[in-house]
Amino acid sequence: MANFLKEMVRTEPHTLEEIKVSLDKDMADHKQFVPLLREHHNYLEESISVLMDNETTDFQKQEHLERFFHILEMHGKAEQEVLYNHLKANDAREVRLEGFGGQDEHDIAFQLEAELVKMGYKTEWNEEIEAKAKVLAGLVKKHIKEEEDVMFPIATSHMTEEELEDMRDSYIQKCTGYLINSRAEEIYSGTWNKDNFSDKSTDTIHH
Repeated sequence: MANFLKEMVRTEPHTLEEIKVSLDKDMADHKQFVPLLREHHNYLEESISVLMDNETTDFQKQEHLERFFHILEMHGKAEQEVLYNHLKANDAREVRLEGFGGQDEHDIAFQLEAELVKMGYKTEWNEEIEAKAKVLAGLVKKHIKEEEDVMFPIATSHMTEEELEDMRDSYIQKCTGYLINSRAEEIYSGTWNKDNFSDKSTDTIHH
């Protein structure tokens, strides 16, 4: 109960290290697959809210975009490889359409990510980068809602409990692998020096 209440009043985003630890716990606790996906959506939304907020500073947006990319890579790629591939191979047309549609939306999100990386968002922040980051955040926010409202109910209605359990285990393993290979574990773990950044919206931000 104490841990539950702590999460209820939490105001700080989960660190990458915390997410890695939670994956181990989720595997040990045999957490159900769909609630696990929803939990990872919540991790993304912790940064989406910052990226879409006009009142947050440039540094906060840049910091959260870095975090967002690593969680998007973890969740998005693992979800594609486990859930979407399963949906696309299903006998039911409506299920296959959800899988293909979800994959297309992921492809768009990853394309926007690649564009932001190419624009050098880690060392520079300007209005063009901020606008593209906001578009990406809005796209993923809409995608999350569609998954939770439409895809997940359709998917679970066409899967057995055993299939869902197997997919959960595979998903957790893939997520763990993506986080282990993350090149920015220092972000939000306390070793990233934010004092090297400027909060001025018109300035180039360096680290």
